[in-house]
Amino acid sequence: MNNPPIFVATPDAEEYLALIKNHLGNEQEITIAVSLEETIAKYNNQPVVLSRPDYATALLDQRHPIQWIQSTWAGVAPLIEHPVKNYLLTSVKEVFGSQMAEYVIGHILSHELRIDERKKFQHNKIWETSSSGRLHGKIMGIMGTGSIGKVVANAAHLLGVKIIGFNSSGKKEEPFESIYSIDSINEFLKTCDYVVGILPDTTTTTNLLNNNTLSKLKETALVINVGRGNLIDENALSKILHAKKFGGAVLDVCKEEPLPKESPLWTTPNLTLTGHTAAVSLPKDIAGLFVKNFNHFTEEEPLAHLVDFNKGY
Repeated sequence: MNNPPIFVATPDAEEYLALIKNHLGNEQEITIAVSLEETIAKYNNQPVVLSRPDYATALLDQRHPIQWIQSTWAGVAPLIEHPVKNYLLTSVKEVFGSQMAEYVIGHILSHELRIDERKKFQHNKIWETSSSGRLHGKIMGIMGTGSIGKVVANAAHLLGVKIIGFNSSGKKEEPFESIYSIDSINEFLKTCDYVVGILPDTTTTTNLLNNNTLSKLKETALVINVGRGNLIDENALSKILHAKKFGGAVLDVCKEEPLPKESPLWTTPNLTLTGHTAAVSLPKDIAGLFVKNFNHFTEEEPLAHLVDFNKGY
């Protein structure tokens, strides 16, 4: 197969253009769009699309010859939810692990070292000598045992943290010492000092952390969600944190983004919010993955990280 034309739709499309041409040569036909409006206006029947999922859905709303969409995001929910599925869809994997690990461990360290509290002591000129917590010997439960979860697990293990996992099947995975499934979620949560959410957005993962399951956490537990916002019942989380039933939470993802100003999460005690920054889609990382898959596509070989529309990931 000759190299088909490529359509790139993402705000940093110009950077992708340069990186892809560096790999494929200046002869490769590439059209770019840097906004949703441009995506709709400039698309011209290219069979290969590299795009953020919310832009790509606009192309599926019209009759199209798209054969393959490479997402620039790990999550592909907008495309999974779209009724048109007569094309190949690949997601981003094995790219975000190190960013996620740094984010998770950074917030756990801040929690254990009581960084915010000690800043207040400094502000009030109080020489506070009470000890900090330790990561060593604690138990981290990672909800999601895929490529990102494994990188986070390995990084935490180096700091002496015991790692257990949670997935849909309960199937044993390395490097997790044990694996739990939905049937044993309460036992899983009771065991954890840290709960890290890295699950995909599916019907079975929605509100897994709710009033009932969150009540099973240790009083000192910390919940960190870097996966998808659907995992947590946000109203339940806010109420339970107000009641000081467990140690705290860090949310990088929410059900609605940007988070509405009227959301109770903004003022919930012991809750840290970040604006979906735990792992950023960097063109230099994703362009290489796309080019490898593009070569597979032109050679009619299986694509890496192919999404199963039925599973949602």
